Amino acid sequence: MSQLLQDLRLSLRRLLRERAFTTVVVATLALATGATTAVFSVVYQVMLRPLPYSQPEQLVRLYQSSAQRERLGVSYPVLQAWRQDARVFEHLEGVALWDRTLTGNDAAPERVRTGRATTGLWAMLGVQPLLGRAFDEEEVTAGRDDLLLLGHGLWQRRFGGSSRVLGQSLMLDGRPHTVVGVLPASFRFAPDVEAWKPLVLEPGHEALHPGDVTLRVVGRLREGVTLDTARREMEALAEHLSREPGMTGQAPGVRLVPLHALVVEGARERLWMLAGIVALVLLVACANVANLLLVRASTREQEVSVRAALGASRWQLARQFLAESALLALLGGAAGLLLALWSMDLLRRVIPGDVLPPEQLRLQAHVLLIALGVSLTTCLLFGLAPALRVARAEARGALGVSRAGASVTGSGRLRALLVVVQVALAFVPLVGAGLMLRTLHALNDAPLGFEPRGVVATDVLLSGRAYEDDSHQRQALATLLEGVRAMPGVTSAALASTIPLWGRNGITQILRPGESEATAQTRELSTFRTASGDLVRTLGLSLKEGRELSDSDTEGSPPVVVVNETFALRHFPGERALGQRVKLTLEGEAFREVVGVVRDARHASIGEPPAAEVYLPMNQFTPLYTVLVVRSSQPLETLAPALRAHLRAVTPDLPLGAVRAMEDVVDASRGPTRVLGELLALLASLGLALSAVGLHGGIAYSVSQRTRELGIRRALGATDSRLVRMIVRQGARLALMGLGLGLVGAALLARSLSGMIQGVDTFDPVTFLTVPALLGAVALVACWLPARRAVQVPPGEALRAER
Repeated sequence: MSQLLQDLRLSLRRLLRERAFTTVVVATLALATGATTAVFSVVYQVMLRPLPYSQPEQLVRLYQSSAQRERLGVSYPVLQAWRQDARVFEHLEGVALWDRTLTGNDAAPERVRTGRATTGLWAMLGVQPLLGRAFDEEEVTAGRDDLLLLGHGLWQRRFGGSSRVLGQSLMLDGRPHTVVGVLPASFRFAPDVEAWKPLVLEPGHEALHPGDVTLRVVGRLREGVTLDTARREMEALAEHLSREPGMTGQAPGVRLVPLHALVVEGARERLWMLAGIVALVLLVACANVANLLLVRASTREQEVSVRAALGASRWQLARQFLAESALLALLGGAAGLLLALWSMDLLRRVIPGDVLPPEQLRLQAHVLLIALGVSLTTCLLFGLAPALRVARAEARGALGVSRAGASVTGSGRLRALLVVVQVALAFVPLVGAGLMLRTLHALNDAPLGFEPRGVVATDVLLSGRAYEDDSHQRQALATLLEGVRAMPGVTSAALASTIPLWGRNGITQILRPGESEATAQTRELSTFRTASGDLVRTLGLSLKEGRELSDSDTEGSPPVVVVNETFALRHFPGERALGQRVKLTLEGEAFREVVGVVRDARHASIGEPPAAEVYLPMNQFTPLYTVLVVRSSQPLETLAPALRAHLRAVTPDLPLGAVRAMEDVVDASRGPTRVLGELLALLASLGLALSAVGLHGGIAYSVSQRTRELGIRRALGATDSRLVRMIVRQGARLALMGLGLGLVGAALLARSLSGMIQGVDTFDPVTFLTVPALLGAVALVACWLPARRAVQVPPGEALRAER
């Protein structure tokens, strides 16, 4: 033990004396272990850790599907048929989501995302309420579903975590509901849902209204049933149901997706790509540390040879190098842990909250140990190997060879290989960062189809018994809209069921006169939304021909519709859309006349091409949701309080949604791509810097070994510029080899990024030309600097070197 402590003290002294070397190695290890630990901790939590349910591998999400769309919600009659006839599932449970107004408990009205679930959901998931109980199937029938399970967040926010909440009566849309339980904080089956009530699948119940949201269905496979077996049976069942008379108009197919795959699919490509990039950076760092350690070991060959000549054993020499390597790895790991903690804040911006809540993102100890192990292994292998090789040599021979100027370690080829590998590994993340930054640039330049500047929007939820009648709801919305239009600074205002980049787009098939529904089902689905008059002017949409919707388009006037350019081209190729008649395959819909065509706008996302879209008059089609859109010269900070005051004056029980500037909505839609691009740029810059350091170190050491040779060449008449070119060529050859090898990896990365690249080619020529030029320039500078220093050594001094 005393010998070990002495070795550690000596090692610490040496590392403190060689501060530049120690700082570079520790910083390199810290950057590598910190980034690796942070990213792989997230990958483990999101991609590899099982869902917090009982036997989660048996849970499957089910969709109806059609030739036009693989994943559709499930209708009530189809779910009932599946529950009756599907033998491969032990449970099949349905969930529907609504926004509802919560009042009571002497608190302000609140808009609450409410889930309705069939009573077996919690038993299927193996989830027990934190307080109280779940719903009992025997007590829940049509007309007796006035029970509530509170989410943990709502319970804490509104009731302060009090256990006295059980049995309290709350008003949901003006109807009393009794709280029977509180769910645990870990229950995030639908992350945005804050309250649950029973879903009753009985004919005549209000939940079966055709306008309600379609169901999300989750099933648990029976013991021993594989996913492939379940797919085959459900496809056969779906084909049989499509021929049933009562299933006319239902999507004929079915699709099964493991629940875990569904939960992580929004982040899967992003995370695996980040994991791959950070692994490359770790390899670059390891190669860099290896190169530095090899160079340092070569400079200590004479010291090791002298110690061997004086009687030091191999083990004593190895132990000294072992202590130094361990200290470097531990110092780098400690600094890396601090960096990893800081990196988690960056990653919280990348991971969607519905995939993994930000508060649950934490470092994984075993991942840190793995990263430390890689670093320690690198230090040991490349710090210890030269000492062992020198120790095996004859002490006298070693001294003689050292004086002759040759390397006892024979590590020149290994150092050259490490330089090639560093350049190749740095090339790949640089290409990834370039492609993502080019995508972000393309998204910034993409035409939105509307003008977000000066526009704010907020959800409006008129719910409760006072607004159950469509005419009462329309009158309240008209009063609200009239008052907003009269507010100071307001240029225009409108109502819509949804607006660009807001989500909640409805989907439908489109019929033309004389067509059957079977014919309509062969075409792609269209999206639809309702709107009041003045929406085109308020959003800054561009009217191509005809007119926009008007507040005078009421129930008593002829049914009309406005379509976008994509719709007109798809459904009326070679024809003029104005005056054509179309019908949406929704219950109660009649044929409508196309009275206007607007230019395309990006509704789903900035990166997706516009879909075929139709706009229905709000006074002719009652929407499930309503968004108030206002164009004003007032800033958001001034306009938002005024809007809130006006909305509350119209109806005191109106829950107030967030008032958002449309410019912020547009920025948020670009957010994931921007943050991912920034992270990739950071990692790529790190890899580039490490490669430059490694290349510079390798060339600098190689030049130092050739000092005498360079002196002889200068004495024989070689010019400084010629010697510099010779040295730079040596490094350039290594860099070119690395670029060639890296090009293969970059091509594979570009192909894997194809799903995230928007607006640019997968093999974007700008990126694939700029990145090699940048990396090549850095490599040339890294070679040129030691070359310039070498030729500045006086010839006499160079000739005396290593004699």
